[in-house]
Amino acid sequence: MARELLFQTECGASGDMILASLIDLLDNGREFKETFENIGLPVTVDVASTEKNHLRCKQVTIEAPPTSHAVGWGEIESFIAAAPLSPGVRADAGLIFRAIFEAEAAVHGEDLKDVHLHEVGADDSLVDILGFCWLWEKLERCPIFFTTLVTGSGSVRTRHGVLPVPPPAVLRLVQGLACRAGEIEDELLTPTAAAILTTCGRQAGAGRSVRPLKAGYGCGHKSFASTPNLLRVVLEERDAEAADDGVWVLETCLDDISPELLAHASDKIVQAGALDVFIAPLLMKKGRPGFQLTVLCRDDVRNKVTAAIFAESTAIGLRQRFSDRIVLKRETRSVRVAGCDVRLKFASAEGCTTNVKPEFDDVCRLAAERKLTAKEALRLVLEAIHEEHGPGKD
Repeated sequence: MARELLFQTECGASGDMILASLIDLLDNGREFKETFENIGLPVTVDVASTEKNHLRCKQVTIEAPPTSHAVGWGEIESFIAAAPLSPGVRADAGLIFRAIFEAEAAVHGEDLKDVHLHEVGADDSLVDILGFCWLWEKLERCPIFFTTLVTGSGSVRTRHGVLPVPPPAVLRLVQGLACRAGEIEDELLTPTAAAILTTCGRQAGAGRSVRPLKAGYGCGHKSFASTPNLLRVVLEERDAEAADDGVWVLETCLDDISPELLAHASDKIVQAGALDVFIAPLLMKKGRPGFQLTVLCRDDVRNKVTAAIFAESTAIGLRQRFSDRIVLKRETRSVRVAGCDVRLKFASAEGCTTNVKPEFDDVCRLAAERKLTAKEALRLVLEAIHEEHGPGKD
């Protein structure tokens, strides 16, 4: 049986709500408190049983001394590397923090090394992210899914002034995903939660078929009259590791588009929520060379993806069909290579790993940071994969 986690974000999500929901699911509040009050940070951790709108839940409060010190990527990376936690927890935390720093770098137009964080770099956020990774490891890093993300609306006061909700970094993190504002005028989805969910999970499709096993409820510190400020996480079970799945296949043939425009259109279609885009050359009527554009997407984003195809390409019509498929169990892990975390994509069937592939963007980042060619960086990564996950290792 394959287990999964589903985060139901009807009232958004924050780092402490994610912690509280998982602690409630695992019933290990005392162990969590003891672990993270002795991790080397000046924090006090409180895990309490409470209720929101008459619903039972857990609440996590992390108290840390106020600081005006802004934290850079190097400081975060050094602290994570020295944390008394497992290599897997440290690697996952590094990936989540990198997602936050990359989002901030993009919205401010800066290099990663020049970005400094205030709120997200504080000690309580370190506990949020390291704590999530520690709890996720206890669930054997099972696949994570999340529902439509509720961001809230209105404005939020930051060190950069009053910004709209969702703030720019959060909007960058959830780019291409299904989101809605909801009915509450407040910031409901924090940068920490957005980074955790989008780095370690993926959005749930409409056709998921699972058996709920157990649920955990975590609440935030704010209260709203009409909506309980709760995050529910559900531990679910699938019948088989190779799960039946279905996708929409959208196709069109184009003989009046330049390669440059088609490549740009492909990027925009992916940003609209497509699972995959591929292009094949073909010969069309009157002997004209052209392209067949094929797009795969889930039902919940089909309208958005279709709109992107028509807006960004020269297509004036589409063929569409719903196609069944079989998907092997997939998992993302990471390996440390020359001081950098590189994500690895694992596929398995009947309990056995069938394929391990490094994320090539991470290979290129390793090459750039260590001044290597991509071929040299790939060779180092493959050697690390063989060392950690070769025959008899996994």
